[in-house]
Amino acid sequence: MASAGVFCAVTAAAGEPIRVSGLTEPLHDVSLSFEIDGKISKIHFREGAYVEKNATIMVLNKWLEELEVKRNRLIWESKVEVESAAERVKTLEKLYRSTVELFENTGSVSKDEVEKLELEYKLAVAEHQRLAIAEEREKIEYEMARAKLNKLILRSPISGVVSDLALDEGESCESRQPVVRVVNTSRCLMVCNIDASLDVVVKKGQAVDLSIQVGSGYVNKKGKIIFVSPVVDPASGLYQVKAAFDNKKRTIKPGVEGYMLLPKP
Repeated sequence: MASAGVFCAVTAAAGEPIRVSGLTEPLHDVSLSFEIDGKISKIHFREGAYVEKNATIMVLNKWLEELEVKRNRLIWESKVEVESAAERVKTLEKLYRSTVELFENTGSVSKDEVEKLELEYKLAVAEHQRLAIAEEREKIEYEMARAKLNKLILRSPISGVVSDLALDEGESCESRQPVVRVVNTSRCLMVCNIDASLDVVVKKGQAVDLSIQVGSGYVNKKGKIIFVSPVVDPASGLYQVKAAFDNKKRTIKPGVEGYMLLPKP
């Protein structure tokens, strides 16, 4: 489907590549939101600041969730009951086996004593298994508490510049509400919508020449086609093509217009 605002204009002198107009945009441009409702307690990066990938941009009030994580961690890491139950199993096993040996070899203990010790040993084994399962459950509860805490922390999925902050510290936000926009302009796209009736060579991976507006003039760039739409928009008769180009010096501000030079067959 052709994007709104991106039009197809074609110019070419005889024997020259066809110039198709388009607009530039960042290759990586993300709007971020929290998964849950909350109140913003801290903003670590303001508009214009550069952030590394996975850097924390802002957090919601989380003191209660932090306490819950600490509580669940203490419960999970406490091994006293499990270790005590394991030692009881070892002690009763030795005692049971030695009693069985005495019963079978000397008859110095009664069958009732053997059966009583066997029952105690089996109950100790069952108790140890119960505590081991409880420990696994405590570990899961700890990990769930950590996951809930992480939902209150907004991290950047890319390296880039904070271009928009929708809210400030102390303000409340709703789940899925966009609150931060991060843009990386070191690599950009030239997006063109090409007339399907145009006789040009366009394929993914193809190197193309670009001419892009900078101030009152244009600069030439080398690009590489990374996307060719497999369908044509029936309303306009256009299909979309995207070419990526390097912009490490940030000389080009995404959003300006330019041209893609496409060879004829």
